[in-house]
Amino acid sequence: MNERNLGERLPLDGWALALARRWNSESYTVFVLHGNIFDVFPVTVDGQVTYVPLKGFLSQRLFPERSVLLFYDIGDGLTFGSADMQQRFFEWIEVYDRVEGTSYRSLGPPREFTRLAPLLRRFFLAAADGTNTRGITLIIDFPEKIIPATEESGASLDERMALVTLLKWAASSEMRRLDVCVLLVTESAAELHSDILQHPHVAQVRIDLPGESERRRFLSADWVKEISGERGLEGWSDIPPADLAHRTAGLNLLRTKHLVAEAVRNGQRLTAEHIASGKKRLIEEYCQGLVRFKDPKPGVSLDNVATHEAAKKRLRELAWLIKNGKTSVLERGLLVPGRVGVGKSFLIDCFASECGLPVMEIGEFRSKWVGDTERQQARILMTIRALGPVVVVVDEADAVFGSRVSDGDSGVSSRVFAAFAAHIGDSSLRGRELWVAMTSRPDLLSIDMKRQGRFGLCMPLFPAQNPDDVGELFSVIAKSRKVDLSDEVQAYVRATLGALPLTGSDVESIINRARERAVLAQRDDDVHVEDLQDAVDSFIDPLDPQLLALQELAAVLATSDRRYLPPRYATADRAELEAQFAYLKHRFR
Repeated sequence: MNERNLGERLPLDGWALALARRWNSESYTVFVLHGNIFDVFPVTVDGQVTYVPLKGFLSQRLFPERSVLLFYDIGDGLTFGSADMQQRFFEWIEVYDRVEGTSYRSLGPPREFTRLAPLLRRFFLAAADGTNTRGITLIIDFPEKIIPATEESGASLDERMALVTLLKWAASSEMRRLDVCVLLVTESAAELHSDILQHPHVAQVRIDLPGESERRRFLSADWVKEISGERGLEGWSDIPPADLAHRTAGLNLLRTKHLVAEAVRNGQRLTAEHIASGKKRLIEEYCQGLVRFKDPKPGVSLDNVATHEAAKKRLRELAWLIKNGKTSVLERGLLVPGRVGVGKSFLIDCFASECGLPVMEIGEFRSKWVGDTERQQARILMTIRALGPVVVVVDEADAVFGSRVSDGDSGVSSRVFAAFAAHIGDSSLRGRELWVAMTSRPDLLSIDMKRQGRFGLCMPLFPAQNPDDVGELFSVIAKSRKVDLSDEVQAYVRATLGALPLTGSDVESIINRARERAVLAQRDDDVHVEDLQDAVDSFIDPLDPQLLALQELAAVLATSDRRYLPPRYATADRAELEAQFAYLKHRFR
């Protein structure tokens, strides 16, 4: 369906404008369109704005006047933008059959791309060479199934032939002269063969998730009236449409519609709680469970964290900057190293609750299937970019980010690393995203990630350094577990345990064991000294102390600010620390 009046067409913006400008340069034959391709997009029909899938948007808004518009995928084969275009193709193919002795007119064109491509090229040259031609466009869906990102040795003959065909089309000056262009539409450009992406006559255009203005326009479209009826959106929602557009950041338009329709058609109101929970669920579904949101806990703040005074002070400064909109000076990334059990996750949870931002945690997204890893990473990064402001937490960061070195995985690790590095280093996202990387082995994190502009702020965490720290750990954790520690118990803690480098997880385990003994003795939460003593005496630490020392030294050497170091490390000779670390690292290699 073509729009009736070209003057009524909505102005192009975002990715569509970028595509139009690169198209008008007449410098490219092949375009890679990737990103949010399964969404809906606005067009005008009879003067009314309506939303259609990407194929409809390309047909009705970007290419309504092309002489020939073709679509291809390996499932449906070749299809056409209109009945007239199909008739024109089959009239040409009838002539082709007579000349070449083929029978495509009766059997239909080949479904396989390698057999169809030579036929298409002949048609391109014949159809585009007329006097009234307005150009030809071929749109290929799911091109990653035709030219996947595989090593040369692992590619089939058909994949190699398809790749060579598209490379020749991209380089063809004759096709550019005749205004023949090919669009490869894929969710993740990384799933395509790298030779296509690197070709100078191939342009890449990314479709990002919609911004707030796009969502606001979408929430005022006719589909809302069809769903909400006479009551309108205001009759179903506790939240004004403008605020609703803001709260749906991170969702594409189609999932925004699903969120509204699910509430209205089940007779529920659109409350803040419904939107928050529905949005999180839809984003987690979109990312296939590889991200999860951490809900802020009421009453939780950095006051609940024992010790780590320097880190808490710095995090409170960051929280103040966020709350007061001073995001232009906010760090892009925060590196939190420390030995296992030192409380990295809990510290960041408390910080997130205090600053009031949503927290998204990235899980293990790597897959054994070809292209799956890059597609999942692209979805995650696109969602994060649209979701901000947000805190992005990456646990075991050295494993998640990987490195530039490919490890026998066809270059997947290096591509994943490059995508993370480019995204986190994007200064335009400062203030919208605060990345927090936690790891017990910061030495395994690539130096590219630890530079300024990515994870330049490093705040190491350490176990208790003296009896005061140990006493504070016991007091804070006992209070959170609603256990009262008598003066006698506290004195025992300082005298017996004060010299030990205990962590929050150590203390929590001791208190839980002591509390269990008290409950079994039918004293409920009345913990005595003998309960604590029994818990301490029976405990055997399974962790290798030298491995813990390695992790602690790695945290020391990763920081660039002495204020975050305990006194014994702040004044130590760095060369000596490096020598100790090198010895331990060699031992656990």
